[in-house]
Amino acid sequence: MNTDASAVAGAVVWGAALAAGLLGPIERAVALAPLVIVPLGLSVVGGFDGRGERFRRVGITLQPIGALAVLASVTLLDGPAAAVAAACWLPVTLSLGVAGATRTIDARTRGFAPLAERVVDAGLAYLSVAAVALVMFHLDRTLWFAPVIILLTFVHFNFAGFALAVVTGLSGRVAPGGWYRPLAFVVFGGPALIGIGISFSPLVEVLAVGLFTLGVTLLAGYLLVRVVHTRPRRQAAMLAVSALGLPGSMVLALGYGLAAYTGSSPLGLPIGQMVAVHGSLNAFGFAVCGLVGWRLARPAASETR
Repeated sequence: MNTDASAVAGAVVWGAALAAGLLGPIERAVALAPLVIVPLGLSVVGGFDGRGERFRRVGITLQPIGALAVLASVTLLDGPAAAVAAACWLPVTLSLGVAGATRTIDARTRGFAPLAERVVDAGLAYLSVAAVALVMFHLDRTLWFAPVIILLTFVHFNFAGFALAVVTGLSGRVAPGGWYRPLAFVVFGGPALIGIGISFSPLVEVLAVGLFTLGVTLLAGYLLVRVVHTRPRRQAAMLAVSALGLPGSMVLALGYGLAAYTGSSPLGLPIGQMVAVHGSLNAFGFAVCGLVGWRLARPAASETR
């Protein structure tokens, strides 16, 4: 099954699970990522050859099975059985992570490393972090965190890690100049810095989320000003919706970080409601619209820094 067919089939399966009442607010995002977001992202990412392409092909082949296993882990199974099912996603993400790492190493060997492609490769690496978090959640190995935080880590690295990196990378293929470089570096390292803050320091978390929110909001403006007007009409419309969904989503993420630090919500919303609205904006307003938009006309892999 190719990536386009897998994304469509995944959307049908996700919709059926939702209609059957099997998915709660967080589980909707958890299931959407492997079923739809990952194959959509893979459908627009090119520029692999040799060893990198072989590993990417392994990930694409295993993706439908792994995605269904993740769905089962958050709907039908619990305990060790759910952990085993979630672990089926690990070979997919490891293959894709190795594909990205191999491409980065090969590019550096040639003395040639366009930033847009390195951002995409970082997004592929973030998928493995998410997969490990999901297995940990099902094994109840949550360290000093509440279990829901580990589950949200899976969501975070799929959407703020992988999907955002792919959209940013493809934007850099089209418009690599101006403010692109600093914004790309925020996307490159921001998810990891937020993860460090969540793990070790609420203050670092707030500062990291604040920086990430600012960077992603500026990125949304960059998409609207530098990218959208250069694209075909239907694609431009989808990318504009995606860009407009980013600022609101990130403000809610910042509100969540401040709530975790201060103990009260600065936005006047319950934390659960902030997470639900943030997740919906991020998943559908940004990720789905952005990836579908880029799928309508895929730019070739970047060959400049």
